[in-house]
Amino acid sequence: MYLNTIRNGILLFCLLLTHLTFSQDNENNTAYSLEECVEFALKNALAVKNAYIDMQSADASVNEIRADGLPQITGQVQLIDNYNLQTTFLPAIFFDENATDDDPAVPVKFGVRYSGNASVTLNQLIFDGTFFLGLRAAKTYKEMAQKNMERTKIETVEAISKAYYGALINEERLALAEENYNRLDTLLKQTTAMYENGFSEKIDVDRIRVNMNNAKTQLSNLKQMHDLSIILLKFQMGMDMNEPVELEGDISDIQLDLLEVQSIDNFDFNKRIEYSLNKTQMELDQLNIKRYKVGYYPSLYAFTSLGANAGVESRGELFKVGDNWFSNGNYGLTLNIPIFDGLRKKYQIEQARLSLIKTENTGLNLEQMIITEYTQAQVNLESNVNILESENENMELAEEIYKVTNIKYQEGVGSSFELVDAETSLTQAQTNYYNALYNALIAKIDYLKAIGELGSE
Repeated sequence: MYLNTIRNGILLFCLLLTHLTFSQDNENNTAYSLEECVEFALKNALAVKNAYIDMQSADASVNEIRADGLPQITGQVQLIDNYNLQTTFLPAIFFDENATDDDPAVPVKFGVRYSGNASVTLNQLIFDGTFFLGLRAAKTYKEMAQKNMERTKIETVEAISKAYYGALINEERLALAEENYNRLDTLLKQTTAMYENGFSEKIDVDRIRVNMNNAKTQLSNLKQMHDLSIILLKFQMGMDMNEPVELEGDISDIQLDLLEVQSIDNFDFNKRIEYSLNKTQMELDQLNIKRYKVGYYPSLYAFTSLGANAGVESRGELFKVGDNWFSNGNYGLTLNIPIFDGLRKKYQIEQARLSLIKTENTGLNLEQMIITEYTQAQVNLESNVNILESENENMELAEEIYKVTNIKYQEGVGSSFELVDAETSLTQAQTNYYNALYNALIAKIDYLKAIGELGSE
């Protein structure tokens, strides 16, 4: 039993240690897949944060307009020191019944030294057409802010995808350049040894050295390109530049099969967020026209007020609650009837209508632009995938040619010129392949954006 207890304790300790190690590895994990990069950017990119702030601002705007329809209550307190009362002139007959009309007026000061009043007023909107239309417009504006948020997310997914694929391909090209450089380094050492033993010529060594220097320059350039692509990716993600980032993914995992081609005749333009935003703008323009039209309607408000006032000669008496204060109150309705505004609303309506026409024209132009983008994206995707297939075949052929040429050279039946030429062709074929791969990936992203499905995968 004692041994079982020890064994169980050791097992529990190992499990706990494994769990802690695994948790620590996860916390320190710096490898990101494309989906994780997008997820990080949608939480941290400044453009997304600002779009979210715009949504909150639109929501606050709706509540602000809604507040105008709720009771408006105000309170007011006044304390006045009439240290020099205004003089009023009364006819002399008020003070002397024998006075005539020609006698000069008698100056008299009316009032008390200290006075005060306090009141509470309530106003309630009963009918105002501009309020209800303003509330509808604010809700539509909130919808537009939400669509702008969606557009920002789509643009973020596009930017992250392109930056991620660029960094991933540069990483692959860098690894391949290091492999090519090491291969040439080995070949140079072998050829140098052959030259020193009289089995090769100096020109053979020089040719390989030239290619090796070119490979070294290419390797240095690719290192810089790789570092810059990582910096761009972190910038697009909204990540601290000092944070380490590794790419979790492999070129071979990328699917580049041609997507199912959609007919433009059956294309739903509403899948494009720009088109949906334009329709929302049209709704806002139409509501704007109605808002100016209902400005001709009367508006009705109810009000009520309750207060008290006091007037005394002594300052201390003013703060005593009692017979010094006298209450007052009122209630009623206010009907505002617009009669003539100098034709202001007429011209406001005219401007709003012209703005609506411009928005409609923008929508028509947007349809044509979407059709053009869709057609171009489809052609580009098909073309780049076909080019990628050709470049992949060329690279495989160049690899085979190099292998055969290298074997012939090692066996002494091939020349260094043929080997260098085969190595140069292989390097060029590899460069062409990765350029074609990048172009095909970008074409796929553009195609998904053109059909309104970017970020929906």
